[in-house]
Formats: sequence, C-alpha cells, structure tokens
Amino acid sequence: MQNLKLTLEYDGTAYHGWQVQPGLPTIQGALEETVKRISGEEVRVIAAGRTDAGVHALGQVANFRTNKGLALDTWRRALNGLLPSDIVVRCVDHAADAFDARRSATRKTYRYAIWNAPFPSALERHCVLHIPDPLDVASMAEGATSFIGEHDFSAFRAADDSPPHPVRRVFEARFAQEVNRLHFIITGNGFLKHMIRIIVGTLLDVGRGTLGPEDLERILHTKDRQRAGRTAPPHGLCLIEVMY
Repeated sequence: MQNLKLTLEYDGTAYHGWQVQPGLPTIQGALEETVKRISGEEVRVIAAGRTDAGVHALGQVANFRTNKGLALDTWRRALNGLLPSDIVVRCVDHAADAFDARRSATRKTYRYAIWNAPFPSALERHCVLHIPDPLDVASMAEGATSFIGEHDFSAFRAADDSPPHPVRRVFEARFAQEVNRLHFIITGNGFLKHMIRIIVGTLLDVGRGTLGPEDLERILHTKDRQRAGRTAPPHGLCLIEVMY
C-alpha cells in the first residue's frame, strides 16, 4: 500500500470548507470522490489544515493511502483531469508510512489579502478583502509583533471553539504591501478556529485608529474574545505553505 502526499492549490469560493459535509460541496469530498473514480477505492484524504468555507490554498498538503499502483505523474494527471477546475494537484509524492499531513506538520504559513483602495478589484474580488478607508499600516505592523511568541490565544478564537490547550506559537506576523494590495503573513505551529481572521479584524481596528498597537498585547493577555475585533471574512485568507 502506498501513502501518497499531495500538494494542492484551490479556490475555496464554491466550497463549504475542507471537511466533508453531507449534501454540501467540500474540497475533501471532491478529492475523495475523484480518487474513488480512479482507483475504485474508498479513501480518507487527510489535510494539513481544515480550511473554512471560502478560504483558499496555494500550498495545502494532504495524504491518502491506496493500493492502486500508478506512477506519481499518472496520479497527478488523472486527478487534475477529473477534479473541478478550481482544485489543482500541483504535486504527488511518495510519503513514509508514518506520514500524516495534519499530525506531522510543524509550521503553517497563511496570508490574508486586503485590497486597500477607494475602488474594489473586479478580478480579485474572491480572494481579497476590500477596505476603502485609509489604513495606518505602520501601526498595524507594530501591533502584529505582539502575536510573535508562545501565547494563550483564547481572545482570538471562535466563540464555539474550546480546545483543551489554546496555546500556540507564532514565528512570524508581518505585513507586505504592493500598491493597493496589503498582505498579512503569519506563520505558526498551529492556529485556533478563526484565529487568523480575528487577528486580522483586530489589526484593521488598529489601522483605522480605533485601537492602538499597544492595545493588542493587553487584549491577548485578557484571554477574552469580547475584547478583540470582528472576525474578518474568509475569502481574504489563503494557506500558503505547510512545513514538516
């Protein structure tokens, strides 16, 4: 039996997230159905990150086990030939038997894209959050440094999320700007439900001047979701890379 590792790119606009949900289109569901068409096998495709509805990926990693003895390039061509055009398998590799795309991951990098201009983007409307108001990017970048390190991120998790261990380590939290496009880039050993989107929503409050960059460390220490900002919409978020 082979353990195959997939590197995936997808536009999450039409999907209700990664995880299979009865009667709803999901990335996992599309992949498992396509593998079944190729191999005749019922498989479980495991992802490094269970992206939410509307969230995209450039470097999602997944794995599944199969008895179908196809060459790696044949698997890639067969999957891409049958998958919807908004899901692409960029690479298929052999993985060690113990490899698990989720449990074996050590770091993940996400990017949140903001279109900061008086007018929206027609071509990128599905993958950027339009903010027409001017933003103080320098203050946002200063505030983002508060998240670097190991912290209890309870103030930045969804209200219905209650993991037993809400501590996560963030290695990088920074901004990069290209004309009207503003990218928030964050790398961590894991993320709580909606954590990045709540962080972005709170940083936008800093950019608008309703919070100061110094307030973010205080909010982090309260562990109180009510103190943080709104949850930013999902369509600006993209999983860029998973490290092992």
